[in-house]
This record gives sequence, structure tokens and C-alpha cells, in this order.
Amino acid sequence: MTRSERKRRAILDAAKEEFIQYGFLGANMDRVCTAAEVSKRTLYRHFASKELLFESVLTILQASAYESVSYPFDPELSLHTQLTSISLKEAEILYQIYGIPLSRTIVMEFLRQPDMARNLINTLYSTKAVTQWFREAMEAGKLNEMDLSVMTNIYISLFQGMLFWPQVVKEEPVPEGRVLEDIVEIVVSTVLSACARVS
Repeated sequence: MTRSERKRRAILDAAKEEFIQYGFLGANMDRVCTAAEVSKRTLYRHFASKELLFESVLTILQASAYESVSYPFDPELSLHTQLTSISLKEAEILYQIYGIPLSRTIVMEFLRQPDMARNLINTLYSTKAVTQWFREAMEAGKLNEMDLSVMTNIYISLFQGMLFWPQVVKEEPVPEGRVLEDIVEIVVSTVLSACARVS
């Protein structure tokens, strides 16, 4: 990495922690500069505004979370086994890459700035890998013929309804171990009962 690239990475790392701790409104660019050990001039040379810095943090996280993620359909494994594995991986990305504190900040900022939400919604929490798995399973004759976006939305709605919103809004603990497995079982069984083709 060049010196400039190292400074940019330090700014992004410091900004992520600042947004987690103080939220978007409470985030202070001076503290970001201090944590990243850069001048304010350097920070604004890389990011012209706090809004652009926030968006950059989110897009970097999204890229790091999903750039290597794919869920190829395996005709030798059951739909239930595969979708369970996918759901556990998605939970890992949600809890370990994004984290609930940052997710809460993201939701609050999306509510405050709908335009930002519209700009980021197509890249944040990417569903491309999940949708591709549904497509391949459908082409293999294992899922009912239906609109892929509808099928993906059914899955994402159930997943977020049980593994995202309770933690973000109600501050419920992040599920682990058997609790997580039981919740994933409900999500997977519900989706497949609605979408799987009956032999």
C-alpha cells in the first residue's frame, strides 16, 4: 500500500469506530483525525464530507463481506442442508462484519436521510449470492417457478425479521449456538414450505 492508501485505510477504520460509538450525528471529524493520526486537511482530501465518509465506510464493508461469497447449488445435497448453511453464513456476515451497533447506526441514518438509503440500498446487504442460489435451484427443478425477486424477498424478510430487527430495534442479544440454529431452522423450513417443489 502507498502512504496515501494507508492514510485512507486508517481514516476508514477510525470512522467506522466513531460511527459505531457516536452515531452519524454525534460523530466528530476531529476525533476521526486524531484516531487515524492524520490532519483534517488530509481527511477532507480523501472524503469531502462526513456523508461521503459514512457511505465509504458502508460500501467498503459491503465489498469485504460479499466479494468472495457465493452459494453454488449442489444437486447432491438437500435444499434444507444448503439453505441452512447459507443462512448461517449470512448471520456470520451480519454479526461479525457489520455488527449490530453499526447496523443500528445505519438504520437510524437511513431514516434521517432517505436519499442516502436509496443510494446504498442496492449495494448494502447484498442478496446477489442468495438470489443466484435460488435461480440455480429453480433451474434444477427443486423450487417452484416464481419471480426470483419475490422468492428472495420472502427469504430476506424472514431472515431479517428474526435475526436483524429484534437485535437492532429491541436490543435483543445476538443469538448464538443452539438458539441461532433453532431460529435458522424456522427461517429455512418456512421458506422451503412455501417455495420448494413437491415431488
